[in-house]
Amino acid sequence: MNQTFDAIVIGAGVIGASVAFHLAERGLKTAILERKTVASGATGYSSGLVRMHYDLAVEAELTYVSYKNFYSDWKHRVGGECGFINTGFLKIVKREYEDKLRGNVANQQRIGINTSVISAEEVRKLFPDVATDDFDYAAYEPDSGYADATLTTNSFIEAAKRNNATLIQNCEVTAIHTAGGKVTGVGTDKGDFAAPIVVNAAGRWAKHVASLAGVEVPLETWTHDVAFLHRPPSLGKFPTVIDDIINGYFRPEGSALILAASEEDSLRGESPEADDQTPSPTFLDKLIDNMVRRIPKIEESGLQSIHVGRDGLTPDQRAIYSAAGPDGFYLACGLSGTGFKTSPAAGASLVELILDGAPKTVDITPFRFSRFAEGKLLEGEYAYGNIWK
Repeated sequence: MNQTFDAIVIGAGVIGASVAFHLAERGLKTAILERKTVASGATGYSSGLVRMHYDLAVEAELTYVSYKNFYSDWKHRVGGECGFINTGFLKIVKREYEDKLRGNVANQQRIGINTSVISAEEVRKLFPDVATDDFDYAAYEPDSGYADATLTTNSFIEAAKRNNATLIQNCEVTAIHTAGGKVTGVGTDKGDFAAPIVVNAAGRWAKHVASLAGVEVPLETWTHDVAFLHRPPSLGKFPTVIDDIINGYFRPEGSALILAASEEDSLRGESPEADDQTPSPTFLDKLIDNMVRRIPKIEESGLQSIHVGRDGLTPDQRAIYSAAGPDGFYLACGLSGTGFKTSPAAGASLVELILDGAPKTVDITPFRFSRFAEGKLLEGEYAYGNIWK
């Protein structure tokens, strides 16, 4: 198969799908090359949180723009479904981080995010089943919640196809072709594809794909265990929560289940090819103990299932959206387990960088690839530390 395109996106996860959508919307004949199937990597295992609380303002802005311009009006902006459910969102931190919580909320309010610091008493009034004895304040976003990452990805791809994009699945990239310092296309196990623009959105395989273009990306495979618990019949309404005290997060999953995960003890350094679905030995016991601490009625729950997801993790646990290596080669990778919620605006901003020379939707310059060589790793303005311990 030898075909010519205006742009090639490697990877049909949510960020690759978003980039392809925005490229196609701008009129470029775009190919999406996926080594397996749509959303078969990290996206298919995403917890799908749509929250705007970050300790790095540019990440909060990416999510805010994604929510405002996409998730809140998905059917009209993209078409299809994204599965967004508004549950509200709480960010709970240790008491010693209260000043940082307030600083981050103030930054987010300046962006335009509907967020505030509320007391533990206010949390109890909103969500009576949430225990609040170990914190005094939390950040609350009434507009946030969660969405379905696979639905979102498929909607992006279907919209891109309506604008003349082509999806080719089970197609592994084996070479990045260049001439005169410029990208000319890719080689795959299904033949060669020519294009002057190639975007590496290959998830945990992005390090390998980048190496084909002579680019060394500091990326390791990060493995994350997620449980689905049965929802106790007596449990009332509760929000999507990221809880630094219990080192985890949780949210409703429909009306019958609870999705819950830990932010500690995640395995690092597996091969990108790893697909074992066995969680770490201590995952479930720790998770249940911590969940009972925050919602005592979880004692009445039981395990429905566990899945194991994997993504590419950078040294500062922040994404890379950037040109790199030969002219026409771009990175949209290293999402570090938090890329889903930012993907609509991140894709738009990267496409603006590619086609217009500078991003306009959100200034993604902080996510440049060169920050690693410059020794300027990203750190939040009011940092809580690394997400994944």
